[in-house]
Amino acid sequence: MNTNYEYITSIKNPKVQHVRRLKDKAYRRSSGEYVVEGENFLKDIPLDVEVTSFFIKKDKFDEFGYIINRHICDKIYIVDDKVMSVMSDTVTPSGVLATVKIDKVDGNIVGNVVVLDGVSDPGNMGTIIRTCTACGVENIVAIDCVDYLSPKVIRASMGGIFRVKVIEKSISETLDLLKNHHIYALDMNGENLYSIDKINTPYAIVVGNESKGLSEKIKENSKIISLPMSGRIESLNAGVSMSTALYEIIFGKNTK
Repeated sequence: MNTNYEYITSIKNPKVQHVRRLKDKAYRRSSGEYVVEGENFLKDIPLDVEVTSFFIKKDKFDEFGYIINRHICDKIYIVDDKVMSVMSDTVTPSGVLATVKIDKVDGNIVGNVVVLDGVSDPGNMGTIIRTCTACGVENIVAIDCVDYLSPKVIRASMGGIFRVKVIEKSISETLDLLKNHHIYALDMNGENLYSIDKINTPYAIVVGNESKGLSEKIKENSKIISLPMSGRIESLNAGVSMSTALYEIIFGKNTK
């Protein structure tokens, strides 16, 4: 059980400023930490994830103390409403947040893969991470995407971020990494996914940028597949498209 606490009442405190700066991607990467906020997310952090510090509102300590006591963490800060508000990335702060060490991942891929080709919306990326976790896909390759450690992506992933491996690569690096995979890319002009008898394994499923679609290099090296539309709308967003395709491929369609 943690017993050492420090009280912070000033928004100018260096620890508070550090958390605020972690909203910036470059600072996250240089410091090697990111922020996880809220009871529903913090209670699900696996024990092998390194939590570097906790910040908790004084009047929430009894309510959220069980979260802190799950982890070995020497840096525990008790703060007031004003301090929590300036650190929080939400309109209504829950009263507890943590800084977490960025896990170093290797660049190896084992098994099936989801590839995000320029996905820029954090809600879409978080949704896809969450779906990958639900479907048992552990590998995600991100090409020129929104930062997967941004607060909005973390929230949208609903804890999925702790259960997948995200590898950031260029297009050429990705194609080299997937040289032994069958690559299927989602595009409105592709073959109907539901007309394909089987998906070859190991496979990589690619979804493109929300407005620009797939990169030409990805198209050239992929089998293009699509989801059927009623004709009243041309496309689905990246999160819905990838989620629908994954569920059909993994739970509805045989693979070979």
